[in-house]
Amino acid sequence: MRLIQKQLPLLLAALFLFTVGCKKKEEDPQQPAQTSLSTFIPTSVDFTSVTLKGSILTVGDGGITDHGFVWGETASPDLNSAGKHSLGAKTEAGAFEHAVTGLTEGKTYHVRAYATDAQGTVYGEDKSFTTTNSPTITEFTPTEAGQGDTITIKGTNFNATTAETSIKFGTTAATTILSVSETEIKVVVPAGVTEGANKITASIKGLDAASTTDFTYLLGTWTQKKDFQGGARITGISFSIGTKGYIGLGRSASGFSSTLDDLWEYDPANDTWTQKANYPGGKRSAAVSFVIQNIAFVGLGRDETSTDKNDFWQYKPADNTWAQFTDFGGTSSYPNQVGFSVGGKGYVAKTNSTDLWEVDLGVWTKKNALPTSKIQETFVVGNVAYIFSTDNKLWKYDATNDSWTSLKDFTGKFFNKGVVANGKVYFGDNGTSNYVIWEYNPTNDVWNKKRGLDGLVSKPSYSEFFSINDKVYIRVGDFTGKTFWEFDPTK
Repeated sequence: MRLIQKQLPLLLAALFLFTVGCKKKEEDPQQPAQTSLSTFIPTSVDFTSVTLKGSILTVGDGGITDHGFVWGETASPDLNSAGKHSLGAKTEAGAFEHAVTGLTEGKTYHVRAYATDAQGTVYGEDKSFTTTNSPTITEFTPTEAGQGDTITIKGTNFNATTAETSIKFGTTAATTILSVSETEIKVVVPAGVTEGANKITASIKGLDAASTTDFTYLLGTWTQKKDFQGGARITGISFSIGTKGYIGLGRSASGFSSTLDDLWEYDPANDTWTQKANYPGGKRSAAVSFVIQNIAFVGLGRDETSTDKNDFWQYKPADNTWAQFTDFGGTSSYPNQVGFSVGGKGYVAKTNSTDLWEVDLGVWTKKNALPTSKIQETFVVGNVAYIFSTDNKLWKYDATNDSWTSLKDFTGKFFNKGVVANGKVYFGDNGTSNYVIWEYNPTNDVWNKKRGLDGLVSKPSYSEFFSINDKVYIRVGDFTGKTFWEFDPTK
């Protein structure tokens, strides 16, 4: 009893403190709930755009009056930063995002999600991202091509779809883009590009990249026609009269026993071949031919017994007949002679000497010496004859004065087949792996490379050329070649 009396004051004191404490706790106001949020890693980072993402984790008392993103080039951006986008009030937790445009390519940015409530503004974590650098073109292949060819462009930052990509060759836009990856674009060369040097421009999502080197656009389109029906051969003849072309003679194998005497006519209107009357002079390899007033003159060459021939015959396509003509005034020497006509007269130039012979009304006359003994080919534009030599020299012949003028040298590989169309001369390059065509413009004495025939490796010296209506026709190949092509140098 005495012990309880002694401890009673202590118990009463403890009870008093407990009662006061509970009362004070009931009188204190409750602490308000706080808004919290997170910033996520940005997505869809591009040259000048990005998608920003964040999430409200908890909503503070009174709700959120504003939320969104702030960004800039320095860490921990806030509402005073250059970049800000408000998404307005938000009443509940959840994710939110915003697509930003107008950024600078190749820049590093910092971003934070923010939310404002009655207690102030809070921010999520600082996240950084770097926009993609501008696209660049490092190279392209091939460096020269024509309409319809495929070009492969190499570079960086081509991260786009074909719909987001455009390519120009000079000022002409491509209409067909085959594929696009981050480092490579495949595109088809369009029609209408300016001939010669052009820059290639790639536009990737509105950002341009230009090539530092020039792409060379080559004019010329190739169309395969019906195969030559006379069979493969070399050292044949070819010429055109009116709207028809002709190929014949030559030999079908390496030995002269395979020498031929046939003649075939091509009609481009119907894409058909018709065999005509055989050459009456017998089988002949490396004969020469020229045309005067719609009559073809064919002669010289070597027969199947390896005998060099001196005869000439004339062919009239109007009635498909041959008639013997005056024999050559000089001495035939296989295969060292070429023929041409100018001003209504025929000419034979010797390619192993400087002899030039003219025939007029059946009479052969020796003319002044040629400027070279290395003649490779002859051609006539209008009423002017030209000769081309194996050392890439070119001369013009003045038939009236029987004189020669030196012109600009050719810089490619030598060749020995050429034909005139549209007032210009077209040759097959004899030193390339593909079938390349060169154009010579006698008006300004300029050589231009034209579009070749890719994948065709037969040399022009084994082919036959003729022209009809300003288009060039070529029987391509050698002992195995029968393919026949039309070349339009203007497209």
